[in-house]
Amino acid sequence: MDENKKEPYSNSPKDSVFSSKSVFDIDNGLELKIDPDGLIATISVRPYMLTAREVSISDIYYTFERYNISTKQVLEDKIKGILAEINEIIQKKENLKEILAFEIAKGTPPLEGEDGWIKFLFPRAKRVTIKEDGTADFRNIERYVHVKKSDKAAIVFEGTNGKDGINVYGDVIHPKPIKKPKLIVGKNISSSKERFEEDPNKTVEVYYSTCDGVIFTTENSVTVSPELNIETDVGLETGNINFEGTIRVKGNIVEGAVVNCKSNLFVSGNVESNEIQVAENLEVKGGIKCKDKSKGKIIVKGDLNAKFIENANVEVHGDLVIENYILHSNIHCLGTIFISSDTGSIITSDIVCYQAVSVSNLGSSAQLDTTLEVGFHFLNDSLFTLGSEKLKSFQAELEEIEPKLIKIKEVIQRSRGKLDEAKKLEFKNYFEAYAKKKKAVDVFAFKLDQLKTERFNSEPVKVVVRHGAFPGVTIKYRRQIEKIFKYQSSFMLNFFPSQEKAVMVAWKSKKD
Repeated sequence: MDENKKEPYSNSPKDSVFSSKSVFDIDNGLELKIDPDGLIATISVRPYMLTAREVSISDIYYTFERYNISTKQVLEDKIKGILAEINEIIQKKENLKEILAFEIAKGTPPLEGEDGWIKFLFPRAKRVTIKEDGTADFRNIERYVHVKKSDKAAIVFEGTNGKDGINVYGDVIHPKPIKKPKLIVGKNISSSKERFEEDPNKTVEVYYSTCDGVIFTTENSVTVSPELNIETDVGLETGNINFEGTIRVKGNIVEGAVVNCKSNLFVSGNVESNEIQVAENLEVKGGIKCKDKSKGKIIVKGDLNAKFIENANVEVHGDLVIENYILHSNIHCLGTIFISSDTGSIITSDIVCYQAVSVSNLGSSAQLDTTLEVGFHFLNDSLFTLGSEKLKSFQAELEEIEPKLIKIKEVIQRSRGKLDEAKKLEFKNYFEAYAKKKKAVDVFAFKLDQLKTERFNSEPVKVVVRHGAFPGVTIKYRRQIEKIFKYQSSFMLNFFPSQEKAVMVAWKSKKD
């Protein structure tokens, strides 16, 4: 606001009569106007009402008292100048009709604070996406978000309090209250005060995960669980699961659900999906019961325990322990297969096992085909097959290079050592590159030859049938094929790498 702002003559009732007669009406001659916020007081001066004498400092302070203005807010350094200007007009009797305006008191506005906030550093769970056909994808949602130890989970800024202001009356003006969010901290969370990277002037509380696990957040809480506990079925409600810790499922894993577990998986119900990957052990209190063994695969890189397996495609890198039966399934196992029940069976299934197999009943009275191959490392065989194709490709590349090598040798012989340095370097680099590549191919071929033998178990392998084997059963070991053409009770087959044919011996339980 301009300090010496002048206002035109007003026709209000108190100003309607202008007289040259000397007067000193201080109430109408000196008035204060206060802005709506109470932060600025402007004195309006009507010189024609103050012609009887000079205006004094006392007159000014009297006006402050009339309007209850705090003297502490008065701009004292301006008062003398204002009085001099007013009295000069009165003395000269010039421009008496003009109304003068001076900013004479000033308050201090409050300094507003800054609201606090909570920033979560991981996406909130359960996001439904819309597929290209316009339908909602409820299954492929990230319901559970994994964090690692020492990952930042959240940042909290408590906010900055504002500062009080004061108006021209001397009253305190309080800033608006700030929002101070409170983060509820659950288990496996630690914190430390740090400078905020995005604004070093701010100090924030940074919260860290103290373990690998799954992070759960709400609007104002955070916790990390080293295990993922799912109280329901794994299906549409939960979405597919991708978790790096242990998972415990209270219900079933329903058909079509995808589970990728980087640790142990425990299922209280049944597994109905062929889309399961487990980095360690899988324990199913119920059974594994799928609809179509040709679609998908259950891969367990540790041990697998369940009551039964039906219509499933299963790959186990450890031991497979089943209580009741394996029915109409494809099983690949690098450990031992043990069917524990006295009535347990393997029926109409294709089984490949690197170690021993023990089962009460192999096949069934319906004489349906059941195949059991032991002592075979299916992963090494797969690597050998892929490696053999690569070796052929590498050798073909070497064969393409060799004609040029022959030509280079001919050029060298004809030159009788008179090649220029550039050619010598070119040929030298070519020979060295070939030698390096050939050496790599030779090493690859050697390792592949080792892998060829490692496709088969070099140790003795047992097949124990504790009750009986039915016609339709085929047992394979390397080049040996044992077919059961008539019911064979309680026997054990011992397979050795060097033998021509396994010897079948009677098997008796320790109870007998």
